[in-house]
Amino acid sequence: MSNSAQRANTLDNSKIKAQDVSLFTFVFIAFSYCCGGCFGIEELVASSGPGLALVILLLLPFFWAAPQALVAAELGSAMPYTGGFYKWIQRGLGEFWGFTAGWCRVLGGYLGIAIPVVLGVDYLKMLVPMDDLQTYLFKAALIIVFTVLNLRGIKEAGRVTTILSLVVLAAFVFVAIVGFMHWNHNPVEPFFNEKAGPLGSFTESIAIGLWVYSGFTSVSFLAGDCKDRSVAWKGILIVIPLSMILYILPTMSGLAAVGQWESWSADSVNYATVAGLVIPFAASLFAIIAFISQSAMFNTSIMAISRGLYAISEDHLAPKILSKVSKSKGVPIASIITIGIFALIGAQFSFGALVTVKVTFLMVDYILIWISGFQLRIKEPDMERPFKIPGGMGVYLLVVIPGFLVAFFAVLVNGANYFWGGMVGICLMSVLYIFIKRICGGLTKIDSVGHPINPVTKLAYGDLGRFAKMFGVFTVLGIIAYFFIPLYEGSWGPEYYADKYGFAGAYDFILQGILYTSIAFACITILLLILDKVIDPKDKRPKNLKFGL
Repeated sequence: MSNSAQRANTLDNSKIKAQDVSLFTFVFIAFSYCCGGCFGIEELVASSGPGLALVILLLLPFFWAAPQALVAAELGSAMPYTGGFYKWIQRGLGEFWGFTAGWCRVLGGYLGIAIPVVLGVDYLKMLVPMDDLQTYLFKAALIIVFTVLNLRGIKEAGRVTTILSLVVLAAFVFVAIVGFMHWNHNPVEPFFNEKAGPLGSFTESIAIGLWVYSGFTSVSFLAGDCKDRSVAWKGILIVIPLSMILYILPTMSGLAAVGQWESWSADSVNYATVAGLVIPFAASLFAIIAFISQSAMFNTSIMAISRGLYAISEDHLAPKILSKVSKSKGVPIASIITIGIFALIGAQFSFGALVTVKVTFLMVDYILIWISGFQLRIKEPDMERPFKIPGGMGVYLLVVIPGFLVAFFAVLVNGANYFWGGMVGICLMSVLYIFIKRICGGLTKIDSVGHPINPVTKLAYGDLGRFAKMFGVFTVLGIIAYFFIPLYEGSWGPEYYADKYGFAGAYDFILQGILYTSIAFACITILLLILDKVIDPKDKRPKNLKFGL
């Protein structure tokens, strides 16, 4: 078998049956996953002030969403495979980094899979009171319905998501029209929250802005489900301006119509208040719209996360049973069912403690995608790319460097507790990789020539060095965080963490945890570098290895 044939076998090895999915449908699949309406932006307005909120919504697409979408479109047009960015990183950086990115997103998806259900039912309970048992039974029914729907394939699940998303889109278009018709206030005054000050206004609100403009790479998991695979990368490019318009126009017109920016929240002044200027039952209507939005998001989350898990399993980097595909519909039946089961369990609990590492997981994924795009431009400049970011490497770097800086900032300001949990969670990926690689075999099972095993480590050649790079990066980040976080959180951190965790020294405990974890990571880095040099030297590795980073 030729080298190119082997590569195709490890990258495009999906057994999922492709279905007819139009670009229109895929746009709304991406829309429901990445946007789903303006819900959550109310808190952005109240924390930052109206002017700054609108500036954040206007600028973040260029500095944060565009690096995600443009690189995703370039790589997705070249490699429109089931598994999306997991496969791109695997090709550009190798098995371990692909594993890390794929599992980060899958674990983050599993940890948060029930959140849309919980939030959606909470909105509905504003209209229909339910006790705890009734609430859970309703959540369970919703989970089962959408799990069964996904077992029928992306075409039918996507059609439902499109209908639900069009309802949400129409509601916010209506809000924008009503708001502009009742313009009574300057929507950018005051520019920032004077109580918090300019810096406080920005730091308190930027996390919300980053969150509402995230997720564009996740829908790349679904490319292999589509007969016309180009709809995936085209849909990603379309959904960014669509989301931007949907966030900005209703928010601007709403502020212009009702003002009261400091009172904006999900249960006070919001988009329903704007619609209420012409519709007396607007509050009830928007509770239903919010439920519809969260339902569409849950439906799409099952689609995307199940394909990511399936692709990893097909590569023997997860239990093989998760790659089982139904004979009738050609969908990854096992991974869809496991997500449904996890959602049924998760719908009973608060996910506050479980999602502490999710932001760090997401940032690691984005950074690995951008690095893989850079690496592939060097390694494979002649790779066919139906869409390519215009210009040479300099332009590519201009596009992604703002994303790097934003990701770095986001990890540091996400909270000391979240940072600590994230750095530990990410580095445990190497432990998970060692375990799964030894049990399941990894890419060696598919292509033993291109992905040979080091007989001493029982891992891929170079993996010890890759582990060292991961621990080394988080050693540096941890040291930076140890000195930066007190500057950022010092005025409120001790009181906040004491209240959150119930003891006065919680803040100092977390900071010391970051410091000692960083020291431990530094020691591990040094040890791994020594082991890499002694038992996995570069000059002893096979010459036909596909990946070297």
